Amino acid sequence: MFSVLGSTILLFGAFSKAPLKRYGQIANWSITGLTFGLLFQTSMAVTGTTPERIGFVMPMSALMVNALLGVSMLMLVGRWMIRRMLQNT
Repeated sequence: MFSVLGSTILLFGAFSKAPLKRYGQIANWSITGLTFGLLFQTSMAVTGTTPERIGFVMPMSALMVNALLGVSMLMLVGRWMIRRMLQNT
């Protein structure tokens, strides 16, 4: 959830000229959450063990976790593309 929230903030922040360092902890939490999520999903896929619910604060199904990670990744890629287009103009 932190990754999706942070990625949303970073995506909307891409329309300003502010550097990524300006967002500080928000950017760190977003990228760290995405990295750990992908790492844990990969480890579950390699070992072939998937629990019924993932998470202890907000238990979710594995499909929901994968969807949230995908949305977060798409928002970060979208941010990168927007920043790149704005720099070229």
